[in-house]
Amino acid sequence: MATTKTQTDATEHSGDVRLSGISKTYGTFTAVHPLDLTVPQGSFFALLGASGCGKTTTLRMIAGLEEPSSGTVHLGDQDVTALPPYKRPVNTVFQSYALFPHLDIFENVAFGLRRRGIKSVKKQVGEMLDLVQLGEQARKKPHQLSGGQQQRVAVARALINHPKVLLLDEPLGALDLKLRRQMQLELKRIQTEVGITFVHVTHDQEEAMTMADQVAVMNGGRVEQLGAPADLYENPRTTFVANFLGTSNLIEAEVDTHGADEVVVKAAGDKLVLPVARCAAPARAGGKVLVGVRPEKISITHADEAGSIPEGRNRITGKISNTSFIGVSTQYMVDCAACPEFEVYAQNIDRDARLAPGADVVLHWNPAHTFGLDADQSLLAGTTGDAGVAEGETV
Repeated sequence: MATTKTQTDATEHSGDVRLSGISKTYGTFTAVHPLDLTVPQGSFFALLGASGCGKTTTLRMIAGLEEPSSGTVHLGDQDVTALPPYKRPVNTVFQSYALFPHLDIFENVAFGLRRRGIKSVKKQVGEMLDLVQLGEQARKKPHQLSGGQQQRVAVARALINHPKVLLLDEPLGALDLKLRRQMQLELKRIQTEVGITFVHVTHDQEEAMTMADQVAVMNGGRVEQLGAPADLYENPRTTFVANFLGTSNLIEAEVDTHGADEVVVKAAGDKLVLPVARCAAPARAGGKVLVGVRPEKISITHADEAGSIPEGRNRITGKISNTSFIGVSTQYMVDCAACPEFEVYAQNIDRDARLAPGADVVLHWNPAHTFGLDADQSLLAGTTGDAGVAEGETV
């Protein structure tokens, strides 16, 4: 029998995680404002935000560990809102691993199968340990493994139950930086091989962008912006996203002219150009706009060489106030009339010794790398200490 497009679409989306109008309040405090969110089946999806933004609460509502104050949770066609955690086709991996210290690795992974009364577990456990590349460690106890290996055991123990969705709550938070980066690639490899939906909660921007197909940036219990990592980074729609995902130079400017393809703005006497397609703000002549550009998109040239800069580039002048050598690049802080702390990251290929504190410089970049934001937002939104929440909250 032929399969219709409608049937195909229904099958493709039968494992989507759908949150509809879901919210969570504790007394007078709203941890998660009503939100609608769809996590596509088979994707690696990240909930990203600072402490207290509501990302963990959202994950716990998917898991059934928190009861929503409103809204519904669907896993495919199944409404699981009222189901207890053990009846939901999901498993959760926590930062703490929660392995059984008295059981060896084989038995830790086999635990879920044995609990369901399955007698013959050797083949399934062996395959799962091979997936996480721990087949040779099967008879060791958890304390004999590194943090990264223990985390892989926790993932294997969750996956062996064949959940529709694997929930990961800050799973790499306890690892050191180098191991965390290795595990980011490992988790992505595992997700690609098993093909099930991963929903990953993290406060680490690099972690989310390295691993996820889609990222929901959360702020104050709401989804600030949703999209692919590259799109969020290149085309932030708010100052929070611009600052929280990496670093942005934000310049207060006034719209001079507005054409079909580009907007020309004035900032402290300089004229800058940005594409209309990258302007997330009303761009009326005489209106205010925040002009943004990422530090690595900018070239820095000593004022004596200003004549060598190609025509058509955005440019502003300033004086270097500080430099920091950080290995692959040098970070320059430049005092400009348009922006007193303008950051530039220049790769350490051919370093100009004249680019030192006190030097007069010209900063220039391709207009296509410029974006525009609504000027009615805080320039500091998304920066350290201005995330809108108290440090240490775990909502």
